[in-house]
Amino acid sequence: MGVETEYAVAGLDESGSAYSRGRLLRHLMEEVRRELIHLRDIRGNGVFLENGSRLYIDCGEHPELATPECTNPREVVSYILAGEHILEGLARGVVSRYDPLSRVMIFKNNVDYSGSESTWGCHESYLYRCDPCLLPEQIIPHLVSRVVLSGAGGFNPLALGLEFSLSPRVYHLRHTVSGGSTWSRGIFHTKDESLSEAGYHRLHILCGESLCSERAMWLKLGTTAIVVAMIEAGLQPAEDIKLQSPLRGIRAFASDPLCRKRVGLRSGRKVTALDLQFHYLELAEVHIDDLFMPLWAAEVCHYWRGTLESLSQDPRGLEREIDWGIKRALYGAWMGKKGFTWESLKNWNHVTKVLKKAFIAAGVKSWPRNRVTMFSAANPIHPDVVKLTPFLRERQMHWDELDKFFDLREEMFELDTRFAQIGSEGIFSMLDRAGELDHSLPALLSAQEAVTQPPSAGRARLRGQLVRRLAGETSRYRCDWNRVWDAKENLIAELSDPFEEEERWQEGTIERRKSVFWRLFEGQSLDL
Repeated sequence: MGVETEYAVAGLDESGSAYSRGRLLRHLMEEVRRELIHLRDIRGNGVFLENGSRLYIDCGEHPELATPECTNPREVVSYILAGEHILEGLARGVVSRYDPLSRVMIFKNNVDYSGSESTWGCHESYLYRCDPCLLPEQIIPHLVSRVVLSGAGGFNPLALGLEFSLSPRVYHLRHTVSGGSTWSRGIFHTKDESLSEAGYHRLHILCGESLCSERAMWLKLGTTAIVVAMIEAGLQPAEDIKLQSPLRGIRAFASDPLCRKRVGLRSGRKVTALDLQFHYLELAEVHIDDLFMPLWAAEVCHYWRGTLESLSQDPRGLEREIDWGIKRALYGAWMGKKGFTWESLKNWNHVTKVLKKAFIAAGVKSWPRNRVTMFSAANPIHPDVVKLTPFLRERQMHWDELDKFFDLREEMFELDTRFAQIGSEGIFSMLDRAGELDHSLPALLSAQEAVTQPPSAGRARLRGQLVRRLAGETSRYRCDWNRVWDAKENLIAELSDPFEEEERWQEGTIERRKSVFWRLFEGQSLDL
């Protein structure tokens, strides 16, 4: 299993103005070439590092870091944190080397609140060997309901109001099943690029989110890997819990921090997200000692159960442990200082929904966000605004508070953006250093160790060793997930077996191609 994380980057010059993104990316790649032990990617999209991971510039013009393939979810968490450590070091190096760049900020956010409707992905990959057609119906109820464990928390980025969500990325999902990963995203992604020899498949999940809590990352990976293992073993875990509408279901679950909303099954029964999660967990516990179960499954199931039981009793019990719980507590306290509560927020959200509907009906694309403009006679929806006044009076609310509400909205969006900022300035990092959180796991590897050490088993270990040994001749050697190519001798070290342990070279040639990454890597200009 492994994870690919897309990061947002921004730079400021000495005057505090935005720095060119194209130049910033180019500087980052120059720092990669200068400071990191690496081999260039065969496909021209990035580099492979000595820990077996891959760093590249993705098509959305942002850095993306893919962990090496791991056999333990704890190990994956270590490599996610190692990737952040690497990026933080690159950012420091760029600031110290290039004038007038004064600040580089890296964020592992999931959504953009600027109105661009952009979203950054955190994609998971799981190796399996059964028929791919068996997976969708059996795993979709898990993907829909696991937001109670692994939602990043935040706000609906497409709403005019301020709607808290366990999983903001769900509003960018358009289908239950989809082959697309950029626009027509689905809960289940049909992509099956195994990057391995025949007989292996790779489940590629794109509905998840980047997280800060180590425990939440571990539970997301561990529980999903266990579900994949049960499907591969032929258990059909979701046979009795297939959903009527998974897309409506995941949005309903994400909108409910009390974890009580019920959605319909095809059988007609109504269930909560916790009901679905307990269903998968109880089946896993029955088969915990079966040979197909990974050695770490019992530990994951223990924490899986404990987390679900805490959510059943009082979701506030996890406000120091998982991302959305931490955010819910923090943001509630911030709003209280501004004179708002979650209940008053619901009322203002109702007002903004009515206003948004009226704006759309009037053909207005730019919606005013202040009281004066709303009450202007020139406002095409002025009559709709007047009709809302009794609603406010009944709840002892006043139009004077509308400006404060929109100010709060901007503040909350900034807080949520800064929450997952990489490094000491990030709000999560500040809370963690202050001892306010309880999310850490005993690591198989520290983040610092995982920067240089590949996993202990499989082809990732061999790849990392090859990168370290051959990195002095980067013009001669190229790397990929499933091979290393010697361009001078036309030899390939075959890594198509995911569990390869021995270095074997054979004759072979790989076609090279240029990409955005190489234009950045080789110092060419790029207009962005």
